[in-house]
Amino acid sequence: MESLRSFGYDMATALADLVDNSVAAKARRVRVEFSTTKGEAWVAIIDDGAGMNEPMLHEALRFGGDGPGSVRKVSDLGRFGLGLKTASLSQCRLLTVLSRTAEGLVCRSWDLEHVAMVDDWEVMTHADAEVLRIAQEVAFTGTGTMVLWRRLDNAGEGRILAQRLGQARVRLAMWFHRFLATQELELWIGQRRVAPWDPFWRQWMATQDLGTEYLGPQGNVKVTPFVLPHPSRLSNKDLELGAGPRGWNAQQGFYVYRRNRLVSAGGWLGLPDLTLTPQARLARLEVDIAPQADTAWRVDVRKSRVHPPSDLEADLARLADAARNASVRAFRQRAVTLGRHRGGEITFGWLPQQRDGSMNYVVNRQHPVVQAALDNPDRARIEALLRLVERTVPVGLIAIEAERDETRTPQAALENADEGEARAELAAMLAGLPQDPAARSRAVRALASVEPFNRFPALVAELTAQTSTDGDGV
Repeated sequence: MESLRSFGYDMATALADLVDNSVAAKARRVRVEFSTTKGEAWVAIIDDGAGMNEPMLHEALRFGGDGPGSVRKVSDLGRFGLGLKTASLSQCRLLTVLSRTAEGLVCRSWDLEHVAMVDDWEVMTHADAEVLRIAQEVAFTGTGTMVLWRRLDNAGEGRILAQRLGQARVRLAMWFHRFLATQELELWIGQRRVAPWDPFWRQWMATQDLGTEYLGPQGNVKVTPFVLPHPSRLSNKDLELGAGPRGWNAQQGFYVYRRNRLVSAGGWLGLPDLTLTPQARLARLEVDIAPQADTAWRVDVRKSRVHPPSDLEADLARLADAARNASVRAFRQRAVTLGRHRGGEITFGWLPQQRDGSMNYVVNRQHPVVQAALDNPDRARIEALLRLVERTVPVGLIAIEAERDETRTPQAALENADEGEARAELAAMLAGLPQDPAARSRAVRALASVEPFNRFPALVAELTAQTSTDGDGV
């Protein structure tokens, strides 16, 4: 029993296994109540399902009661007949299950200390006073089941327990989002109701659905690739929501569902040549497998990791490549958009330059402001300054920072600036331009077609008019 505690469960996967049982019992409402009091902490999972009578509960507490070969109902999310026990005992040393049907209330407990003392598989059959007190405290009064964890040696207590339950809520919102969205299931963690988190954000108008394919000899593997909108098209709130529990980069990849329950969230299923890359982070693929495909897909005990059959790998990789390429195109299209204005080319202050197999960036000597600076007796000094700037750009640090901030998007200068900030920037540039009114007027008109001032035509027109009348610029 001590060894079975080491299957790799954490708080979220342990709770998910118990929610699976509640769904199988036709529960419509599942509550996770808890006490974080040090020395007396506990977690209770209560549902309003069908409940279990004495023989059913005895079987449910038996290790391996229903193995992978057992015939299960369509609604049953179980797999190995170990989930209730291994998931619970991964977090606690005293597991108690109360269940109520029309026949009455029954109880079973696994106490690891008691098992060690008697050196036998001896399950306890009577509810102690603390169990009954907690059942009353959480209002477990109707038909259904309450799973109670005590002696939380792995789950923690105090702030640690509260934090782990909070983190679990986010992941449960993802794993059970289909049930939550259709209101087949209502899930609560303490006083907070769990809202569904759809990995594909179908409500976003810019989300691309690349079409559905059915794979396998019987066509029972349904795959739909999605490409999420470029981050620049999302609000800060949507960016945070779309990132999911693990962030934009880690959430790319396949989402495999078994009986509408998400069992693998993101990643590329170990397929050859498919890795997590920032440019592919908009690609997410929805995969539905049949319940009888558990063995072929190697669904693990925790129902959190799978691997596809070898005969599907080529088709899955093909669909993944299509989604990944569409994600890359979204970023490239964004970069091209920043380089065009009303159908015409614009001039950037920096230009890419490839040398010795690496890409560097140099100051664009044709930019009107740079040209004006170079057209004076101090040209050599200006050129030296430009070369210093070019050679000392911290490209490595910029790349590291961009990789760390997955929501960063390509932006032109002053892209989010208001007119006041643009006016100040343009005024500073005009201060170094020729004083001759005609020359200044030509320079201002040239700036009207380049970044960043091509996006402020009214401001440029105003300043052009000023330079043509008084020669003072701003």
